[in-house]
Amino acid sequence: MKVEEIAEAVSRLTPEELARFRRWFTAFESGRSNHAEELDSTATKLGRFAGRAFAELKKRTKDRE
Repeated sequence: MKVEEIAEAVSRLTPEELARFRRWFTAFESGRSNHAEELDSTATKLGRFAGRAFAELKKRTKDRE
């Protein structure tokens, strides 16, 4: 089965079936979770947070000048 066929089938699901599929897919993905990918994801989130914090600090410093 091709991804396009899966996407078409998913688009035809009722809201209840889609919710059931979403729960199944989330469980499926978490069962295949790779620790390194999880660490990369956490590092990415922390990097974004740090970037936003730095930008906010820079803005506040500039506003005081």
